[in-house]
Amino acid sequence: MTESKIKKRVWIQASTEIVFQALTRANALEEWFCDKATADARDGGEVTAQWNDGKSRRKGRAVITRFVPGSALELHWTDDGSGEGSAHTLCYDIHPKSSGATELVMVDSDGGEADEGMLAYLDEGWNAVLTELRDYCEHKERAAKKHRRP
Repeated sequence: MTESKIKKRVWIQASTEIVFQALTRANALEEWFCDKATADARDGGEVTAQWNDGKSRRKGRAVITRFVPGSALELHWTDDGSGEGSAHTLCYDIHPKSSGATELVMVDSDGGEADEGMLAYLDEGWNAVLTELRDYCEHKERAAKKHRRP
């Protein structure tokens, strides 16, 4: 058994503002993360997410425990939508790069232990989720640049 902690680093060709909004706005979360969301983007605010799977629905709920506009977000998930109680924390640190890109560092930890197979499964799942986030943000960045052109 190993501590259940996953750390990922993703480079996104988009501004820190676009990346932060993708993590904190309900309409953005619905584009890349879930089917329906609410977000009260502030310290102590709540984020809810709903995933539709055919006839069934899963709902998740998190409390924002750290909110630094444009640079950091921490979510304490009390229900991850799996139907079981959850208590894990997601930390996002957002760093601007001189190239105009953004480096996103994500840490998912629950303080418990997981076997190697479960960690590999979760790791692969985060690869897919963060690819969706990157694709969404890069598309938003391209659209914003196209809109700004004279």
